[in-house]
Amino acid sequence: MAKNNSSRTLVNLLGIPSLLAIIYLGDSFSNIPIFSVFIGAVLFLGAKEIPPLSNSKKGQPVISILFIFLALLQIGRIPGIRWEIPIYILLIGIALTAMIVEIFRKKETPLLNISILVFSFVWLGLMLGSLSELRNLPDIGFKITLALFLSVWICDTGAFFFGKKFGKKKILPDISPNKTWVGTIAGFISSMIFLLILNQSGYFPDIFSLVDVVVLGLITGIFGQFGDWAESLLKREANVKDTSNILAGHGGVLDRFDSLTFAAPLTLIYCTYFIKAG
Repeated sequence: MAKNNSSRTLVNLLGIPSLLAIIYLGDSFSNIPIFSVFIGAVLFLGAKEIPPLSNSKKGQPVISILFIFLALLQIGRIPGIRWEIPIYILLIGIALTAMIVEIFRKKETPLLNISILVFSFVWLGLMLGSLSELRNLPDIGFKITLALFLSVWICDTGAFFFGKKFGKKKILPDISPNKTWVGTIAGFISSMIFLLILNQSGYFPDIFSLVDVVVLGLITGIFGQFGDWAESLLKREANVKDTSNILAGHGGVLDRFDSLTFAAPLTLIYCTYFIKAG
């Protein structure tokens, strides 16, 4: 246990400052797309963690197909890249490719294998990968991305601390047995208070209203936790504790970015159609 705690501490000490620096540098530092390359690496590592989630159902997806389409999607998000492949073409492309490949593989679970690839493309590429688009929003990209990450972390920390100390009644015992009602509510309140403090201190640009900040608090404090529960649901079915052990003491990449799979795309949608449009 002591070794595990030491590993977690080391990952935190190295990982958090590095991630904050990557968010700050974005994609425009010396014309190097640092942030999008980082997110691309996260998507690649996340894709490698998909097969363990399907092994219990005898799923055998061809992950190399997922790699190719994630790369096509992510490269197109880099500022300065001229190609813009519509999302529906990539979705049709990965479905067609997976179906054609399965015709010749003669596996027992072709429908499952195809479904895993299409779902993973949406879950990782469109949902988690939307962080790149969020960071590259004009004027507000850096501040909103930083606030998103910090708010999600604070939500997780508040939920863990208060849930462990005061939580008794489980909120979803069949999916995530360690999560309690107290922890869930505390996480949401912590996230909301943090964003309101940022707003009060003048952190957000003038185009953000108090209503906008509250909505962002709802996204990070509520839907971020739904992202966590959704990944726990998949792990419960697969009967695995962590998607991998790549991050010592923290599990896999999907374990660390699960909240953002819900919070990031919803934040991007809100900023694009409500804040930016307003």
